[in-house]
Amino acid sequence: QTRRRLELMRACLFVLALVSAAHAARVRDPVAAVTALITRVLPQHAGMFALQVVPQQQGQDVMGLASSGQQIVLRGSSGVALASAFNWYLNDFCNTTYDWSTYAVELPEVLPLPPAAGMVRTRFAKWSYYMNVCTYGYSLAFVGWDYWVKHIDWMAMNGINMPLAFVGQEVVMMRTFMELYNLTVADMQAFFSGAAFLPWYRMGNIQGWGGPLSLSWIQNRATLQQQILARMRELDMTPVLSAFGGHVPAAFVAKFPAADVSKSADWCRFPAPYGSVYLLEATDAHFQAIGSKYIQVQQELFGTDHVYNCDTYNEMDPKSSDPSYLTASSKAVFSAMTASDPDAIWMMQGWLFRDAGGFWKDPQVQAYLAGVPDDRMWILDLSANSNPVWPRTQSFYGKPYIWCNLLNFGGQQGLDGDLPQVYQGLAATKGSTILGVGITMEGIWNNYPAFEYTLKFAWFNNTPEEYITRYAMRRYGPQTTKVASSISHAWEILYSLAYTGGGSTGSLVTTYPQLTSSLPAWTATANHAGLAIRAYERSFKRMNVLPPSAAVSVHVNDQCNFGQYPNSYLAGYPPGYDPTNAPYDTHSLAAAEAWCQQQDYLCGGITLTQGRYEARSGWAPQPSPSGETSWAKLCAPPLLEAWGALLQGRAALGYMPSYNYDVVDVTRQVLSVNYSLAFAEYRAAYSRGKSGYSSAAAIAARMRDILMDYDAILSSDSNFMLGPWIADARSWGLTPPDEDLLEFNARNQLTLWGPTGEINDYAAKSWGGLVRGYYYKRWDLFLNMSLTDLQQGTPFDPTAYFHAVYTQVEQWFQTDETVFPVVPEHNATALAVALYEKYVGPLSA
Repeated sequence: QTRRRLELMRACLFVLALVSAAHAARVRDPVAAVTALITRVLPQHAGMFALQVVPQQQGQDVMGLASSGQQIVLRGSSGVALASAFNWYLNDFCNTTYDWSTYAVELPEVLPLPPAAGMVRTRFAKWSYYMNVCTYGYSLAFVGWDYWVKHIDWMAMNGINMPLAFVGQEVVMMRTFMELYNLTVADMQAFFSGAAFLPWYRMGNIQGWGGPLSLSWIQNRATLQQQILARMRELDMTPVLSAFGGHVPAAFVAKFPAADVSKSADWCRFPAPYGSVYLLEATDAHFQAIGSKYIQVQQELFGTDHVYNCDTYNEMDPKSSDPSYLTASSKAVFSAMTASDPDAIWMMQGWLFRDAGGFWKDPQVQAYLAGVPDDRMWILDLSANSNPVWPRTQSFYGKPYIWCNLLNFGGQQGLDGDLPQVYQGLAATKGSTILGVGITMEGIWNNYPAFEYTLKFAWFNNTPEEYITRYAMRRYGPQTTKVASSISHAWEILYSLAYTGGGSTGSLVTTYPQLTSSLPAWTATANHAGLAIRAYERSFKRMNVLPPSAAVSVHVNDQCNFGQYPNSYLAGYPPGYDPTNAPYDTHSLAAAEAWCQQQDYLCGGITLTQGRYEARSGWAPQPSPSGETSWAKLCAPPLLEAWGALLQGRAALGYMPSYNYDVVDVTRQVLSVNYSLAFAEYRAAYSRGKSGYSSAAAIAARMRDILMDYDAILSSDSNFMLGPWIADARSWGLTPPDEDLLEFNARNQLTLWGPTGEINDYAAKSWGGLVRGYYYKRWDLFLNMSLTDLQQGTPFDPTAYFHAVYTQVEQWFQTDETVFPVVPEHNATALAVALYEKYVGPLSA
């Protein structure tokens, strides 16, 4: 039976190779490709557009707008340039926006004509890069071709000409090891993680968790990758494919015990058999064979555009810091690529270099980069928006880099962004080796203006204020002019609150409650398997929301392999703050709190580093629910004003999907703040002992009510609902067991993120269904247990709570069979108005 499955697999791979060859043989026609795109976006108006291909100027793409008679003329030097011209027209002439969540446009009754004389723009940056490796887990794990059609159109319209194309690579890995070493399907399935966790298997962080992947998944995802690549290439994009990074299955090590392998560090304490992935030394002969074969197989199946992403040491340090070792390692990785593709360019995430005080000090960075010629390695300065690496490494010691805006971790929601930071950060790159701009959020579908603004810099150079003024007027289509005053006012406030650096992601709703701001007595031990130890770890994992009078929270970062600052209180800090040279006594919590209060809302919280716990140097801890305290302390009145102003546009704009999306998003933020304030009151009542019981019980009832309102508004837009995520996951299964395993993956990533909560809540989402089906139950249990203890006069036992919530809610949810809705349950605008009147007061018509 195993042989038959193997033969079937190889037959499918052969067919895939033939299909890929057919795709590669297509003649590219940018006019035809973009005409088809316009037909998909504006099916009733496609005949209004005439497309013309024009030459580049000084090696850079060009786009233009003009008119001829009653036709709108789009000009471009590539498919992406033509699509960008189309988007330019929609934005500036039709006052409408095609975004990555709603994919809806509203047009004026008569399409306006650009000036006949024409308008031309030349790209400032050659490349516009898109996606984080993690995006394929946190957002795109389960979407199908129908979604990709819209999303690739959106990419092209926004100037993205270098997207990361990471779907379906497991078929490449499987065929490589099966053909080279005769490993079995079962060997490879034990290595691959489940569908929701593939990015972290690909980077060597974990293996096997959430698996096994079915053969149907592997084959169908390879087919999807071929569709994705064909469409990207039709539009003249340069997709970035994968390369072999050195992580190998246990079956390979068993077969070749003399191979030079080591076990990677236990990433985030994933237990065996899911952690401690084998890493094959790049200088080993097997590495060269595997790396070369991998590129060869990938070319046969998917073709190539000669740019390959490869990350050998993602959040895991090499075994030696010796510069000669690091140079030899990178040189060998690149050699394996060029053995099968002499034109290969290695694109590497610069994420590993962000901690100047840890492993990657300047000599190590320079040595590792030195193993590859400057023009053959491109670096993604992955979080250049907040922690740029290029300035301290002399532009990566001569390597071209792409300036990226990361902003988002785990796909968590929250109004957040810093447009002035983007503007200033990109202005500072003049004279450096910058090659392009990029957006590298871990999860998409949130804070659209922060990311669109970054992408605009490929073609435009608007100030943040200029951009947000125009964005407000085109976000909801031409009908916005009827309510221009209120919509402009709403976005002026949102810009000043959330998009100049004062926002935050995460919500108290999706985090663990804690009754005290003091840290439990705890000392790190070698044994992290015990439930009591795990409970304390998890009690540290989130920043604690304090009463409004305080501006600081306490948090222990449970991530690993970042710079060590043992037994120190490290305060959240603005960009550029150096924890190794703190302006306060890092061994004093009081000193850290005092400094944090002076910094006002710029302080993201305090990280206590104990034992094996380590700080993320130069990077504020994320997710950061302490931001809720910042909102409540500084921003609640203007946030309510923005909410009301946005709702003033409901009569004119209530039919627009983008308007309803923003109504839900802002209402979500308001209720999240409201919940934080209610919990602060609950803790204050609780602190009074038995005398505070009646007040605490009343506040608890109010908190439950807020949670249900929170779920209701989220359930009024499919972009904020759990049901579509699970439905998409199940759609890839061919049998009921396949569907159930895929649903387990979808649920686990959002919640425990591991067997027992190894990265618990990192990818938490404020989604309808998930709130009432999971977070409400966690909070309800906490409120019941704490109120019982308060009434009886006994101290609240956090260990007992964490044990109860783990067994009664978290484990239960992983295999719960509740079917969640996939269509909205409420009218978003009507419900938001009702909630406004409930929490604020009457709203004028």
